[in-house]
Amino acid sequence: MRISIVAGGRWHAFDLARELHSAGVLHRLITNYPKYKTRKWGIPDDQVVSLPLTLLLGKAIHQIGQEKLMMKSQALLHNLFAKAASRYLEGSTLIHGWSSFSEPALHWAKRNKIPFLLERSSSHMKVQCQLLREEYQQLGLHWAETHPEIVAQELREYEMTDKVTVPSLFVKRSFLAQGFSEKRLVHNPFGTNLKTFSPETKHDEVFRVIYAGSLSVRKGIHYLVQAFMQANIPNSELWLVGGVTTETPRLLTGADERIKLIGHVPQTKLVDYYRNSSVFVMASVEEGMAMVQLQALACGLPLICTTNTGGEDLLRISGVQPVKLETGIEEYPAGYLVPVRDSQAIATCLKNLANNSQLLQTKREAALSIRKTSTGLDWKNYAKRAIATYENLHNQQV
Repeated sequence: MRISIVAGGRWHAFDLARELHSAGVLHRLITNYPKYKTRKWGIPDDQVVSLPLTLLLGKAIHQIGQEKLMMKSQALLHNLFAKAASRYLEGSTLIHGWSSFSEPALHWAKRNKIPFLLERSSSHMKVQCQLLREEYQQLGLHWAETHPEIVAQELREYEMTDKVTVPSLFVKRSFLAQGFSEKRLVHNPFGTNLKTFSPETKHDEVFRVIYAGSLSVRKGIHYLVQAFMQANIPNSELWLVGGVTTETPRLLTGADERIKLIGHVPQTKLVDYYRNSSVFVMASVEEGMAMVQLQALACGLPLICTTNTGGEDLLRISGVQPVKLETGIEEYPAGYLVPVRDSQAIATCLKNLANNSQLLQTKREAALSIRKTSTGLDWKNYAKRAIATYENLHNQQV
């Protein structure tokens, strides 16, 4: 097999490309990142097609800061990259393309009878737009909606591709709810770097809650802040690790000095923040599978996550059926699954862990057990599952 990846961004495409190269099946990584970036992932230059124009244009438009211009440019930049990428597919026996960047490549694949696997890392486009539109409206904030042309293009890609690969049960359910055939879905949860993200003993007595990611509406920061304040745990802190957005001040309403804005932290240093924390919380309104949850779990942190984060897949790895608690909370050995948009449920889970050191330790041990016993948490195993899908698609085509 000769697999070409088409991705108008980084996401986990570089991790996949590295593993496919190691397995001897990578044909090309076609990206809008420069090669000095892909080298950091160990991907040889001769297997990378770098088309950085749209990345540079996007950064320039973002620096101007005009929201209308950014929205209008969305579809143009996606299409520019997608059309350019389709010129470099010759020699591929299968294409793995990221959604909203793949329509021209799909047409090429159809003409050349090449199988195509479409990557959709977030919920179905219609579901994603609905969830975010509702959330912004509830907060009285303006949402710069996904450009209608991108939405339309994604929906066409869903219909054209052989199969859609999704990272979580949440994303899978979002497609099924839209009438998409289960036979055309491939469920392949993401991996993480187990060498970088590993546990160490926490040395202080502070009950420290940590979140990593952008401080945005989509990530449910307002629900996390409300939950932390409602829990009102003595000797506690909430670390918000990630870049601020224009929305952040509104989302921090009611916060006090116990809530620490850490800012952006490089991946190599992020592990130290996990190791000095008690529990990881992901309160997202919409999320395909937040990879920071994998990182935190690999460091031995229990998870509290909403149904819309992909964290359910990680909690289910233990194979133990959840215990149903009040207000829709499900308790797993390594953490809790809570309803979306429910700060009180998060607060309940935080208090359970803070008030019972033995429970916290038990859940930490369960997280470490998942790390030790699961064969699916690293990128190598993610790639093995992807390769098995490629082989099935290739055999069906033959």
